[in-house]
Amino acid sequence: MKLLLCEGNDDKAVVEGLCRHGEISDLVIEPYCGRGNLERVVKALPIRPEFTRKEVTSFAILIDAEEDGEASFQKLRNAIQQGLDIVIEQPGVFVGTAPRVAGFIISEADGKKGMLEDLCLESVSDRADYKCMQEYFDCLSKKTATKNYHPKAKFKAWMASQTEYDFRVGLAAGKGYLPWESKAFGPILEFLKSV
Repeated sequence: MKLLLCEGNDDKAVVEGLCRHGEISDLVIEPYCGRGNLERVVKALPIRPEFTRKEVTSFAILIDAEEDGEASFQKLRNAIQQGLDIVIEQPGVFVGTAPRVAGFIISEADGKKGMLEDLCLESVSDRADYKCMQEYFDCLSKKTATKNYHPKAKFKAWMASQTEYDFRVGLAAGKGYLPWESKAFGPILEFLKSV
């Protein structure tokens, strides 16, 4: 069994879309329902039946970099060390056997910050509707006190421009609004293939 934990249901929907695109069919994907739950969920893994029966051959966790990729990696690393007594040294690199274990930081190309919504927006950045959305936020930044807008706000604004709009990343993934072949998804897709 190959097990992947991701932050939430929207992340799960995006990962499932990427897996369909990448023809990855043997991955069990479960949300840990927010980064605040990560340590608790990982700590409970060793008593799960699939772990006690040693059925898990590969295990990975996804986490958003948010504003600090290094801090997010440290959170991931600590959770794995405390819950499984395994030390991972760097993101995206598997260690150990039975199970192999790794963590992946979802970030912008620089690896320092970002989140799933950033990747999704990057995947549509060549479209006219993206450019209109960006102009909208540029205008807001010039005319209001707020200078930086959260990627979730930008993604919701972009989704509002779609025919069947729904503001959640997961529904955008499920309805086919995201181009899985985009290079923005390249690093995470390669990681999913390695699990």
